[in-house]
Amino acid sequence: MLRPIAAIGRVTEDVSDRAPGAPVVASTYGGGGEVGLAYGLRDWLDVGAELVAAEFAAATYASSRVPVEGNETNGRLTRRQRFVQLRGGATLRFGVSWVPTVHLGLGLGARVPTAATLRYEGLDRTFELVPDGMSATISLDVVANVRVGLEHRLDRRWTVGLGVEAMHAIGFSEPSLNVFSTGVSLSYTWYPVLL
Repeated sequence: MLRPIAAIGRVTEDVSDRAPGAPVVASTYGGGGEVGLAYGLRDWLDVGAELVAAEFAAATYASSRVPVEGNETNGRLTRRQRFVQLRGGATLRFGVSWVPTVHLGLGLGARVPTAATLRYEGLDRTFELVPDGMSATISLDVVANVRVGLEHRLDRRWTVGLGVEAMHAIGFSEPSLNVFSTGVSLSYTWYPVLL
């Protein structure tokens, strides 16, 4: 299975100007792709694994208060997110030619936020600085996802589909990330030769 995706990310950062260290959520757009391999246990049930990668435009937190060299500083903060995930799951199928599907998955991921940039106005110029603890890093995530879709069997081996998906990532060292995506899939089915 091959599925290019378009996505909306809801990215949490601890940057509130009202209560320093409080979480704030910003939306951003991105895209990526999924490659998967599944094994049919029954006509109505597949199990398999997916490798997923996506990148998002910079999320903007217009009114942020974060430490810069130990001093609390107010400004507009931006940061980009990328991730790679390996997920296992099960897909329920309901039909023959037109096939509604429901997929549930669980896995691990690596999230790669870029260094954050805090922009603020000084007395005579504009500054862009990296806040304390917000340099580029890699964070491990536990990931859960659900996808619903509709597939159409073109012939014995080829299937096209459309699906929408919700994913929630809980970071070990970064705040949570929620992604809502949609994509078109192309799948090839291999049937073993039985002797």
